[in-house]
Amino acid sequence: MREKIDFAWPVTSENALVYQYFQSEVVRLRDILAESRIVIFGSGIRGCCLLHILEQHGFQKIVFCDNNPEKQGHLIHDYDICSLSDALSYRGRQVFLVSPENSGSMRDQLIGAKLEEGRDWFSFDLSVYHAYLAEYQRPVDDHMLVMGDCAFSHIALTDQVTDSLGDMMKTSFGQERCKVLAMHGFGQQAQHHILHALLDRGERPLLLLLLLVMEALTPKAHLMPRTQHPTLIRRLLDATEQPRAEFSAYAELAEERFRRFQVESFASFKKTEDDTSEKLYMQMNYLFRIKEETEGVVYLKKTIRLLNAYGIPIVLYVPPVNYMQGERFFGVDFKARYQENFTKLYGFLDREGLDYHVADASFLLTADEFAAANTIDETSNYAGRSKLLHFFHESDAICAVMG
Repeated sequence: MREKIDFAWPVTSENALVYQYFQSEVVRLRDILAESRIVIFGSGIRGCCLLHILEQHGFQKIVFCDNNPEKQGHLIHDYDICSLSDALSYRGRQVFLVSPENSGSMRDQLIGAKLEEGRDWFSFDLSVYHAYLAEYQRPVDDHMLVMGDCAFSHIALTDQVTDSLGDMMKTSFGQERCKVLAMHGFGQQAQHHILHALLDRGERPLLLLLLLVMEALTPKAHLMPRTQHPTLIRRLLDATEQPRAEFSAYAELAEERFRRFQVESFASFKKTEDDTSEKLYMQMNYLFRIKEETEGVVYLKKTIRLLNAYGIPIVLYVPPVNYMQGERFFGVDFKARYQENFTKLYGFLDREGLDYHVADASFLLTADEFAAANTIDETSNYAGRSKLLHFFHESDAICAVMG
């Protein structure tokens, strides 16, 4: 008998809009869910988040269904992952909850199995792409443009206040003085093309605050399926008048990468009691040796060079890292090792005479101000987000422009 692998993502946070929607839908469907076996269709990040919320509401009769044969027969925590055919063979009452974004193929499978939406299955496919596209198209003047990933869009699953850092910044600096374009996983090439499109249509921010997270500069980050968002890139391209050829080419590249590279960084990490997978993840994404030819570094240079040509200041925002977790894994020299890559990176930029500022919040937060005490990434809880908002208001580079 083969040993079962736990394919659960270490989910401690979620997009604020998605979290609010999932919570409201679970409450709305409470009576139906209470009398059924719950089948979460999709065992990725969103599926794990939905599981967390279902458990919060006391539901335990749950299984996962996934089209990936490598996951079938394994686990998400203590819950089985099965194929769709196995799930359909269940004789009792069950209801499917379709968790991923862009889940059209899953919908087609359920419809093909003669299951009725609204009775046998429900879609939890709230697309955050609509909100991103609306923000991209929102007209603003004399504003700070904020570009990044989940650091600006996500909240902790334990938060009572569900405003993301991006929401808090727009409230604090003013809706008309702050535009926040945040999408989980977006790398430097995506940010570069989107920024270029904004500039081409005449948008002139007073300042760009660009997230600089080391994980996005690893040699493999730009290949991961979750960093591509081909549907969103295509929608942005369609919403752009006379897009550059480079933007069109990138849309095709994102689609190709999404199709070809169906591997995720946690997919083969077996859970252990000594945090081996978390330690390995942190080592791979924070303590690797940065290389100048990496795609993320190449496009970061292009972005800074572009803004320098327009005379628009750029502030590279280095978000908090859970250094307490790092020191537990790697000892007291974790901070020095973590900063080595940034020192090298700034050397790459300085050697080309690029003009930029840095707002470094690397060691600003303590473990209890992250989404969870053992959080590896940069997502913070409400207390941490409040501290970061104060940090931005105290930043000399930001204050010099925004007042």
